[in-house]
Amino acid sequence: MIIDNFAKNTIANEQVDLDANALLAHHLLITGATGSGKSTSLLKLVESLQSKQQATIILDPTGEYHDLAHSVQYKLGQNANLDFSHFSAKEIADLLGDAKGTLVKQIDAAMTSLKIQKNVIQQPGLYQKVNQSQEVFQQQQTALKMFGTDYDANLLLDQVIQEFVVPLSDDRADYSLLGQVLDYHNIKAHWLTLLAMKQALQSPNLQYIFNRHDHHVAKQTQTDLFYILKLFSEHQGQLTLVIDISALMVQGSQSRLVLSILLRHLLVLRATSAYRFPITLFLDESHRFIPAEHENLTESGLFKLIREGRKYGLYVALSTQSPLDLPAQLRGQFGSILIHQLNDSEELNCLVTPKVDDLLQYQRLQPGQCMLQLNGKHDMLHVNIMQPKAYHATASPLFKKQYTYEN
Repeated sequence: MIIDNFAKNTIANEQVDLDANALLAHHLLITGATGSGKSTSLLKLVESLQSKQQATIILDPTGEYHDLAHSVQYKLGQNANLDFSHFSAKEIADLLGDAKGTLVKQIDAAMTSLKIQKNVIQQPGLYQKVNQSQEVFQQQQTALKMFGTDYDANLLLDQVIQEFVVPLSDDRADYSLLGQVLDYHNIKAHWLTLLAMKQALQSPNLQYIFNRHDHHVAKQTQTDLFYILKLFSEHQGQLTLVIDISALMVQGSQSRLVLSILLRHLLVLRATSAYRFPITLFLDESHRFIPAEHENLTESGLFKLIREGRKYGLYVALSTQSPLDLPAQLRGQFGSILIHQLNDSEELNCLVTPKVDDLLQYQRLQPGQCMLQLNGKHDMLHVNIMQPKAYHATASPLFKKQYTYEN
């Protein structure tokens, strides 16, 4: 497929015919200083793919793409949410602040207990493990496979306490039971962590993001974002799926984890699906998606999707102010590069092998101008990105002239 409505040759001022496979099938990195036109390039590429009936998804961290034509808009925390049942115990521990994973084992057990309580016993409240028969519990676990996997996440941290059940420490111990008393010594040792995690789970923003709020005060009907991704990954067409994740941005490190889970989930959806038409995923402001230095890069959803997504038709167009924001291990996964204005030689050197006077050339690039290197090509093509029809709200507030008045 040829993309012929994206860029013009700067010298000839003629449209450039770009092979979509060369441009996108090995992923595209868009980089450049603030205000150099990265978001405009991304937006124009979305429009170009729309005109060719190609599937596109935008993860919008700032709400800039709400006016995009031919799009379906979902905003996390408003008309879309995340289902807690899709999260593993380790992910929940990370999300709620247990970075060391000291309670992962208990959280995993609590999730199972609450699933039994809701789906097998079909009663509200906690699953009481004190004096519960091991045999009965095993039967309930087996029965759970025939029921749903939902549970009352608001009770999760209270249920964790129930998982500290132990036998009596004397000759009255009955090992046919899950336990006879709660281990208050261990509960006390983890008490501050439990309180902090419970407070995080009950924060209003997370309540709306994970649909744990009171439905009587809901702002509007919410749809599970994982379900939306599944539907969209199975239908090719002109419409772009825009997922506004700006509500996550106030969560700090939690946002990276949730984004990582979203990207991993999309990869799993495609890997387990028979559909193989291309989907281009647009990620603006890459620093919001990149794991922190202390986190394992290879386990992040972004790295997994970029490294493994191509075989399933998932292609990534990622923008960043500086290529140095990307770890070298991640930067090397991009076959094509679109370089807007760069002002630092170190930034340029990590992307291309420049000539002596190349840096000056990149410093002089005007907004919308860029150098394009396609996958498998050594030559750089000087292009102007065509103006998109859609408007995106990226303009910075300007200083206004100050008037003085004489008395």
